[in-house]
Amino acid sequence: MIQQPVSRRALLRGAGLLGMGIGAGMTGLLSACGVAADEADGDSAKTGGTLTLAIDGTSAVNDPAFYTTLGDWMAVDCICRGLTFISFESNEPEPDLAESWTISDDQLTYTFKLRQGVTFHDGTQFTSADVLASLNRQFDDTDKTLPEGSSRPLRSVGTNLASMTAPDAQTVVMVLKAPDRTLLDQLSDIGGRIISKAALDKYGADIGKNLVGTGPFKFASATSGQSVVLAAFDGFRLGKPPIDRLVLQQVTDPSTIVGSLLSGDISATQFTPYSALDQLKADKSVTVYDTPTTFDAFMMMDARRIPELAVRKAINLAIDRQAIIAQAFFGAGTLPQSYTIPPGLTGHDTSLADLSTTNVEEAKRLIQQAGATGREIRLMAASDSWHPKAAQIVAQNLTDIGLKVVTASVDPAAYFNRLLDPKDEFHDLMIWERNIYVPDPDDMIGSLAMPSGVYGDFISGFNTLDGSAKFADDLFTAKNLPDASARAAAYSGIQRRWAENYMLLTMLAYAANPVVSGASVKGMNVQALGNHRCYMEKASV
Repeated sequence: MIQQPVSRRALLRGAGLLGMGIGAGMTGLLSACGVAADEADGDSAKTGGTLTLAIDGTSAVNDPAFYTTLGDWMAVDCICRGLTFISFESNEPEPDLAESWTISDDQLTYTFKLRQGVTFHDGTQFTSADVLASLNRQFDDTDKTLPEGSSRPLRSVGTNLASMTAPDAQTVVMVLKAPDRTLLDQLSDIGGRIISKAALDKYGADIGKNLVGTGPFKFASATSGQSVVLAAFDGFRLGKPPIDRLVLQQVTDPSTIVGSLLSGDISATQFTPYSALDQLKADKSVTVYDTPTTFDAFMMMDARRIPELAVRKAINLAIDRQAIIAQAFFGAGTLPQSYTIPPGLTGHDTSLADLSTTNVEEAKRLIQQAGATGREIRLMAASDSWHPKAAQIVAQNLTDIGLKVVTASVDPAAYFNRLLDPKDEFHDLMIWERNIYVPDPDDMIGSLAMPSGVYGDFISGFNTLDGSAKFADDLFTAKNLPDASARAAAYSGIQRRWAENYMLLTMLAYAANPVVSGASVKGMNVQALGNHRCYMEKASV
């Protein structure tokens, strides 16, 4: 048996899942921050007070099985903890609610020894029953505690699960059908967070409005389109956080974000507008942190709407990526010199740079050859951050090669659900991004090119195309290769075949999520926040 094994990999920093969000006015922001301003008067307190994070948006539904906005999942990160934990200061899984684990020699049986003496926010004691209830709902799409539209991010683990049992209150045994070297990583993800079984039994599908976990902050209140308010949990197993209250405040107007950072009404954010970075770096009242370039900005194509490979390739060739970097990212992005695996991860391969080449004349030729000149193409993008400007540039690029483009700008809180709806009238082209919640290349290409996943099924229709099923097997093989160089080579081959034979994703840029805080804010896990993970248990204001 192997004690607490860790699959060593040459990874740098990861990233998390999408962009910014829906607009909140200054009035709502000031009302949420007023207490913090009063408490902070006089000196820079190291304990007490309120830390306010600007987020992309909130639906006021905080559920590990249900994605709407990054802000909602940041709340889940604070309220709940999982069996394993990745800090992003280190990219290896560490024990969390599981005190230790062993793996059988055949890599199929994981036995988790659970930590004793851990208390949920509702006063109940953490046991194996909570683990089974929390994870099984991710694996069963008929579970009655799932709200309608649940994305169930951990469901891929369930497809490879032969059994999950609890021999006693402090032990959980997971038996896999085939080895999966990323399991411990995946259990650290949002979908792997453990909820009080008593709360699940009480609230059912409304658990996202009443989430109960063991994390450093407990749910206090939430208002859709405004904020999520969390209170420090005295019983957190690692000690009560220094701050008394954490407010996740929806703010997406760029000028409001900048002005509120400078005034102190916002304590910190990773949704800083790219246009303001130079201004903020020159101001001593804030701290601009160095966060890595590790998220993919891209556009997905639905093969059910654009069935000709030649047309999809023409669209890819038409994109002016330099303009997107200059105008949407204000120079803070970089050209995609690889494909879907960004510079911060094993598998980043510059030999794939040709997959993101711009060639307008060849694009025009392909459109004409396909008889698609004058065809109407529909494009949608979220209405926040870099997305609208990128959509404007893409629309012009496609117009220039002979297509007629109709665009839609969508409220970020509604955008993800529209991505999941193949019947949506603007489902032809979708501008989006992928950040890394789990710092492993499988979280990028393994998610994007999996035919049965969210991207391969609902968004792109990849699973309807001949030969797509083989990619599931190839991706599974790749992530389980023990040799890092062999694994990287396998991912390179998968990406090239996926792009050349299907072209369902056109890369736009690589970029970072710029983290900025007030100068008095200390103790934030900046690397995690730059990846849209919210670990504020050591932060002070």
